[in-house]
Amino acid sequence: MLTKLSLALLIAAPLMAGATTYAVAQGDGPNRKELIQKFDQNGDGKLDDAERVQMKAAFEAKRAEHHKEMLAKYDTNKDGKLDAAEKKAMRDEKLTQRFQAMDKDGDGKLTLEEWKSGAAAKHGVHRHGRHGHGHPHRAVTSGGSGTSGGNGTR
Repeated sequence: MLTKLSLALLIAAPLMAGATTYAVAQGDGPNRKELIQKFDQNGDGKLDDAERVQMKAAFEAKRAEHHKEMLAKYDTNKDGKLDAAEKKAMRDEKLTQRFQAMDKDGDGKLTLEEWKSGAAAKHGVHRHGRHGHGHPHRAVTSGGSGTSGGNGTR
């Protein structure tokens, strides 16, 4: 049975392992050409050390802004950091948003097709199936329980 935590790990793990690099390589983020156009100040078609420093600073500023936004949204005790409960609330909200985006018919369950479609859209499923850990005859519900198809065995 896929629990909400299992679903979260299945969705989040591939994204956390080099998500930015993967996004750039897959065209989901700014591609190499766009990055060069944005940061190549001398117009030589490549990034020199100074231009790379500027690019890194821009990425760090973007990360800092994102961090600030997350604190504003989830730091309920206003101590300037996210404690375990606040991080859990953030993860739960993000997981719920991902689940709802995958649950195309809004029935609170993921069919195999919804799972495949959502995972493929996020590049989160290994096509060879070794790391999918999914059960093809299960529908995952938003409450974290699964309803079994077939004879109910694994």
